[in-house]
Formats: sequence, C-alpha cells, structure tokens
Amino acid sequence: MKNEIRIDNIKFWVDQNIIYCKFYNDFDKNYFHDGFEDIFYEAISILSNGTYLPMIFDLTEVKSLVLVKLFKLLSCSSKLESVVLSKVFLVENQKQKIILSFYVMFSDANVPNLIFMESDLAIEYSSNNYALFNSVSYDS
Repeated sequence: MKNEIRIDNIKFWVDQNIIYCKFYNDFDKNYFHDGFEDIFYEAISILSNGTYLPMIFDLTEVKSLVLVKLFKLLSCSSKLESVVLSKVFLVENQKQKIILSFYVMFSDANVPNLIFMESDLAIEYSSNNYALFNSVSYDS
C-alpha cells in the first residue's frame, strides 16, 4: 500500500487510519475538469486499500473564490461517498466555516460532512468515528 500520493498541488496520505488531503496555495479553479472527481476516487481507493477510512480535506490554503466550489464538489460527491467513512474539512477562519456550514445544512449527503478550524479536533472526530465504525462492524 502506498503511503503518499502527490498530484500537482494536491497531496494525499494516510496516518493512523485517516486519509488526509492537502491543497496547496497555488491550487485554483483551473484544476476543475471532467476527471477531477476521479483523481480523488483513485487516490482514496489506493490509500485505503479497500477499507472505509475517514477523510480530512485541508482547505486552509485554498483561496476563498475556489473554496466554495471545491467544497461543494467534494462534499456532495457520491463517488467519494462510496469509498470514505466520513469527510472533514479544515478551514482557515470563522467566515469560511459559516459559509460552508450553510451548504452542509442544505446538502443531501449520505456521508457526514463536518467543518473544523482546529486540526486536532478534526483528527479526534475522525479517529473516534473510525473506532466507533469498527466496534460496530466487528460486534455484528
């Protein structure tokens, strides 16, 4: 199993049963194209090795103009929902958190989407979610 995948200005890796995705500050709207979702699906599939893992998307370096479009694409993707346990989005400030929370309230996602400003809380939530999922799965 690969530990890290880098595609242009996006880095994917796994650490302690959590898949991380970091967007770097030069990521912009020019990256959106027809196969954009497939990049995430493939990277997640490789890193998860067939296991449902929580996902943390670090959007702290993404420009505000691209942030909402990127969030809407990733949070509502049925393709991504089929390979992850939950999706957490890290943002830089309260304004971004409020804007994205508005979209979460009105979304119809099957996989939980949460927004955090603190990475330690995002990691704690993801770890607890993974532990709960596996305790229920193995108890059945």
